[in-house]
Amino acid sequence: MDGLSPRKTGVVRWFVALLLLVSGCAGYPASIDRQQLTAEQLAALESDSYTYEWITTDQPKAVAVLVHGLNLLPDAMDDIADALSSANIDVLGVSLSGHADELDQQGRLVQLGEADFSVWQNDVRNAVLEASAYANEAGLPLYLVGFSLGGLLSADYQLHFAANDSVVIDRMVLFAPAISLRWSSYLLYPLQAFPEVVLPSTSPDGYRANDFAPVSAYLALYEGIDRFNDSVDQSLNMPVLLFMHSRDELVSDNRIRGFIANNNLTRWQYVNVEKSDDAANVLNHLIIGPDSLGVAAWLKVREQMLSFLEGDGDRL
Repeated sequence: MDGLSPRKTGVVRWFVALLLLVSGCAGYPASIDRQQLTAEQLAALESDSYTYEWITTDQPKAVAVLVHGLNLLPDAMDDIADALSSANIDVLGVSLSGHADELDQQGRLVQLGEADFSVWQNDVRNAVLEASAYANEAGLPLYLVGFSLGGLLSADYQLHFAANDSVVIDRMVLFAPAISLRWSSYLLYPLQAFPEVVLPSTSPDGYRANDFAPVSAYLALYEGIDRFNDSVDQSLNMPVLLFMHSRDELVSDNRIRGFIANNNLTRWQYVNVEKSDDAANVLNHLIIGPDSLGVAAWLKVREQMLSFLEGDGDRL
């Protein structure tokens, strides 16, 4: 809770008390342990066959690893995947632990409760290693594309693993990356002593992977953000295109700008995104397709992303 004013700290404590009260009446699952799962779901948990999904093209020009956000359905990234495929970019989509469609609600919830940030790091690292081997064999550039937690994990891979893995990431596209949150996004911090508490998700239908999420998942996100920001160096100063909505409810646009400036990331491009009038009534944080952004706004973002990945200069 460091850095919060006494007034904001009081608000946080009040909100946490409210969350506990609401969650107590929400009908959330009584248990999130493996004993409640069917044999089929237990077998699925032991398999990683569903973790990665390739979308290939006939004449690929590049390879991209695509990473979704926390408690977001992997399929919610389909509009980005389709845009990449239309540009002859082969896509390896990642289903982070706790999010896969192949698991049922209870299976996903169990896996999400067992996950920590290092598990998600490993999900992404394995995907990048597979995609890198494929790209190297074909002589193609390699990109990372991520939204929210996926954006953090993409940048985190470049920072902590790329050099050790001898992997060259040519470009990254980050949508509202969770590297600098608003203070209000830390409302669950006081629940550190209760990681197994399960809270109802506020994510909209069609986007959320789980109707409920354990506090431990949010604590894992906080841990990852802290570790990332404590170790930033110039290995991050590579071609990056970053899309943000100025009124994002979860990620701080001002702190993102400050992060770029303070770390002298001169090759990062910050693009402010505004939604079209036909955008769905969802959080401004969601900027990943025509439904969440509106058609006109999405087409503009899509064009900027593909132009950047095609290497039409470091500046759009």
